[in-house]
Amino acid sequence: MVSKHMGTYNYLYADINCPRCGKTSSTEIDLHFGETIFMRTFNLGDEYTWVPRKAPQNGGRPFEGNLDGEGYAECPVCRKGFYVKVAIRNDRIESVSADAGKNSSFPQ
Repeated sequence: MVSKHMGTYNYLYADINCPRCGKTSSTEIDLHFGETIFMRTFNLGDEYTWVPRKAPQNGGRPFEGNLDGEGYAECPVCRKGFYVKVAIRNDRIESVSADAGKNSSFPQ
């Protein structure tokens, strides 16, 4: 049986260094946490959105608006995918970086 529901996620645009080819470029990062139903677009420094009256594991606001989340991106240069760490502090997107641990199993 095929599901009729697609997963939703938000988009974060940020300059990030690709762990696969080593190039830095403006990259679209998929975020599968928080309120994703509206598929919003974010940049570094933006306030992130949470699902009202829900627990953090269901998209609600984490304690003090702080979250170390995971994203996924495809490098616009080499077209290979990689995982991204996304730090949210006080409800603002503070930083992004390639997840060295999760990406170490990918072939170069």
